Amino acid sequence: MMHRCELAIHGHGLLPGLLAVHLLGRDPGISVLLLSADRTIGGEVPEPVVAASLSPAALDLVAPFVVMRWPGYFIRQAGGARQHDDEVLLLDPVQLWLELQGLLSPDCLALSHGALEQDGDHLGWPGDSCSVARLVDLEPMTRREQASEIVGLDAARALPLPVLADFDTGDDHWNVFQHLPLGDERVLVRKCRILHNAEAELTTSFGKLLSDLIAYQR
Repeated sequence: MMHRCELAIHGHGLLPGLLAVHLLGRDPGISVLLLSADRTIGGEVPEPVVAASLSPAALDLVAPFVVMRWPGYFIRQAGGARQHDDEVLLLDPVQLWLELQGLLSPDCLALSHGALEQDGDHLGWPGDSCSVARLVDLEPMTRREQASEIVGLDAARALPLPVLADFDTGDDHWNVFQHLPLGDERVLVRKCRILHNAEAELTTSFGKLLSDLIAYQR
């Protein structure tokens, strides 16, 4: 690992990597360490994002990582489904990972497994450490208790648009589901446990947080 870097970005999912891409595009000379709290850089689950929740700059940033688009989405609750006509973009963590490999050297991409310790400018995680001038720790904001699986043909045929929040299929542990048709006779089912406003969390929070991050990071 490098002995020193100007900026370390830590968190779950695609947001830390997208922020790194943005900052490196603005200042290619900056030394960035990207620390993923997941098992892989960028996470393992594609992220559906309502396009209207993204600022113009954020929309430009995510464009290279969009693998599917839908003209709307559903919210299911109490046996009914509300359709919304806002465009939904599906962002692929694999595409983001490939982009990051071209921007950062291997020693600037690391897995923290969520165990990060900071003492002054010293940053440590299991098996490694470095000195950093500044840490952007997105882990508390990007942490989500979730699981995912892919199901087959019948579900895909019945689902023309993604279901971004399904409260009817929740259970004792997972209180809300997402159903994302992948366009190849498969549906990605993401099960989430969200304690506050689940509908807002799953439809607008990712886009708003990304927009705010790239607007205010200096």
